[in-house]
Amino acid sequence: MSLYDIAGLKVNMDLRFPFTLDRAKAYLVGEDAEKPDITVEVSDEELERWIKRFKSDEFSDQYEYMLAGGSFYRQLLDFDGMMLHSSAVVVDGNAYLFSAKSGTGKSTHTELWLKLFGDKAYILNDDKPAIRYVDGSLYAYGTPFSGKHDISSNTRAKVKGICFIERAKENRIEKIAPSKSIPLMLEQTLRSSDIGYMDKLLFVMDKLLNNVNVYKLYCNMDISAARLSYETMSNAEEPNA
Repeated sequence: MSLYDIAGLKVNMDLRFPFTLDRAKAYLVGEDAEKPDITVEVSDEELERWIKRFKSDEFSDQYEYMLAGGSFYRQLLDFDGMMLHSSAVVVDGNAYLFSAKSGTGKSTHTELWLKLFGDKAYILNDDKPAIRYVDGSLYAYGTPFSGKHDISSNTRAKVKGICFIERAKENRIEKIAPSKSIPLMLEQTLRSSDIGYMDKLLFVMDKLLNNVNVYKLYCNMDISAARLSYETMSNAEEPNA
């Protein structure tokens, strides 16, 4: 196994395919740790089940990538962390996460932030950033599990805002209450029928909703949508301020 530094944790991963190995290269720190925080292994049996499920072994490398990501994010719950299917952009040291159903345009929106802010902005993770509650604050982290474009950075930034995107002709943004935020978040993270798992997930979500504002953005694909979302979220006080 090899040792990786992911979301501030020591992670042993046993990977075999170049697809996942290449994406994880920026997180590699050396040989396996005797006492890692998380161990990720994708067994032959798991791969075989996916091959049978999709009736093809052509994409075994991508099956490993998805299985490894699922294993990491499930174990992340033991460290006050969760995954949110989103594109996370960082400006002035703060992370802004944009989530939506696939194909809605979350990555397109964060690309507008890069155009708007230039070198002041970068993408932390374009698909599945990790969020952890650490020392009383919520941080977003880059991970190797970064979607089809493989855009990620092995850094962290304090979460300033989370925004759920919906396409519209005209741009507008509104803050939404935790009661409306919870079902949106549950749609965009890993869920389980296991009660213990859901207790841990809801603990992290509670910390998130008590420390970070959540918004709904109705937007087109004009750069003015990025300007509106930034100005609204960056100037807002934190919920517990």
